[in-house]
This record gives sequence, structure tokens and C-alpha cells, in this order.
Amino acid sequence: MIIFLTVICIILAVVIIAIVLLQQGKGSDLGSAFGGGSSNSMFGALGPSNFLGKFTYIVVAVWLVLSFLLAFLLKNQNTEVIFETPLIEEAIEDGISEEIPID
Repeated sequence: MIIFLTVICIILAVVIIAIVLLQQGKGSDLGSAFGGGSSNSMFGALGPSNFLGKFTYIVVAVWLVLSFLLAFLLKNQNTEVIFETPLIEEAIEDGISEEIPID
């Protein structure tokens, strides 16, 4: 399950990169640099949302949810105890003095 989610996340990341590179930038023509362009004035400076923009939001949302799910599953899978006793208790057992040396 974790390997499957990792592969899907990697594929979605590559798709997101491709979609973002395919989109037209908001400063793509010379007229928009000076605030001109009467054809875009009805929709604002960015123009209308197209299918590619909405598709980008959907793919990014799916990727984000899958990434959180993958992090949750990996956290729950790794439950082994690295140290049997806490380091502080081990240091106390080894005889380290309790006083803090003052220089």
C-alpha cells in the first residue's frame, strides 16, 4: 500500500510539473505589462479560469491528500523502539554526577 501511494505521488508530482509548464503566464504579452489589453478587462488581469487551471487545482489537492496519507501511514508503520531505556535514565545509571559544573 505504501509503495503504491509513493508511486502515485511521484506520478502526480510529474503531472503537476507538466501542467504548470503548459499554462500561459499572466504576463505573456507586452500589453499586459502596462495594464493594457482590452480583451482581458472583463475578466480582470488574469483572464478567465480555464480547464487547465482548474485541473491543476484538483491534481494538487489529490497529491496533497495522498502525501498526508502517506506520511500518516509511514508514521504508524515505524513504531519500533530504538532505545529500551531513555537516555536520561541510562546516564543516571552510569553514574554521571547530578551537579552542574560551574566554570
